[in-house]
Amino acid sequence: MKAGKYGLMTQEQFLDLLTQWIRTNKQAGEELNVSMETELLGSGLLDSFDFLDLIVHIETTSGHKIDLAIADPNEFSIVRGLWNLTVQSEKPSGPDGERKSTLANAGLTG
Repeated sequence: MKAGKYGLMTQEQFLDLLTQWIRTNKQAGEELNVSMETELLGSGLLDSFDFLDLIVHIETTSGHKIDLAIADPNEFSIVRGLWNLTVQSEKPSGPDGERKSTLANAGLTG
C-alpha cells in the first residue's frame, strides 16, 4: 500500500498498517486491539527501538517523511497523533541519513 502515491492514508488504512506491523514484529496475536487512542510507548506495547522501526515502516509505506522534531512526544506516541503527523507530511522520504537526523532531532536516538 503506497498511499503516498495515490492519496492520503485513511485512519482505517493507518490502523490496519500499524496493527499488522505490531502483530508481525512484536509477535502479537489476533487478540491485539489497537485503536486511534492506543498509547504506543507508555503502554509498553512498543519500546523506543520498536517505535523507530515503525516510523521507518510508515514512511516507506506512505511515501512521506514524518518529522518528529515538530511534534510533542505526548502526541505522536498515541496512534491518532502519529496518524496526524503522517497525513500532514507532504515531503517525500529522503535518504536514510535525513531520516536518522530527524529522529535524532526528536531526541529518540542515543
